[in-house]
Amino acid sequence: MKKYFSYFKFLFIILGILAVVTAGAGVVSKLNSTYIRKNSEAPVRRVYDYADVLTEKEENKLAQLISKREQETGCDIVLVTLNESLYKKYGITEDTDKNWETCMMRFADDFYDENNFGFNRVHGDGVLLLHNWYPSEKGSWLSTCGRALDRYSRSMVNNILDDVYVKSKRDPYQAYRSYIENVYRDMSGKGKINLHPLILLVISVVAAGIFIGTHIKSKEGEKTTAASTYVENNSVRFRIQRDELVNKFVTSRIIPRDTGSGGGGHSGGAGGHVSSGGVSHGGGGRRG
Repeated sequence: MKKYFSYFKFLFIILGILAVVTAGAGVVSKLNSTYIRKNSEAPVRRVYDYADVLTEKEENKLAQLISKREQETGCDIVLVTLNESLYKKYGITEDTDKNWETCMMRFADDFYDENNFGFNRVHGDGVLLLHNWYPSEKGSWLSTCGRALDRYSRSMVNNILDDVYVKSKRDPYQAYRSYIENVYRDMSGKGKINLHPLILLVISVVAAGIFIGTHIKSKEGEKTTAASTYVENNSVRFRIQRDELVNKFVTSRIIPRDTGSGGGGHSGGAGGHVSSGGVSHGGGGRRG
């Protein structure tokens, strides 16, 4: 039995290193789980329910969740609901998707800029969800800024907007809670499955145990004879064979580069533009 443990000594060393690294990663994760706010010019308020689709209790619960997630992501997370015509506000007379996008984007960006939002600085890192409940102009717009502008691809923006669209039909509170949690996952880099370091260590040890047990069992039935064990010395002759390369053909083709923007897993800068206040924003909208 000792020789088997000696045989796998390098595996045990690797497991030891893995245990130390896993524990260290857990400690570092905890130490880096909060950010220090550097912008004191933005208002404390984050939930602006002008459409009055939330109860006071729901507003408070969302505000508490936002406060927690902002510390964990280093981004301001703002929610604004409306129930008014932005066409009328901006003097738009023709109802088109382009005009709808322009009005929603303008209102969201200006609201962010005028309130000096940004976790790290004025007009810094953060996101704002604008949801308009006005029947003929109903829809939502996500405005990104700072790190969030760099982080969010078109597909990531659409994931949030689609989630809000579906859930808001049944329960606006759950829709906005989902928005906050999606931003948390996107900006913190923590997916829906987040295993504790101890669990990862246990999985590694179990896998190693199975590996060792399997190899020990295979050693027990190891053959002690080979094909040439009972063959008389010098009684076997092998013919020499050679494979010679006569011709060589090489085929090449040019692979076209992907020039798509924003979709299919590409990240960063979806809908990048400059607001009327001169601030760089990104994002996108979903009408309906």
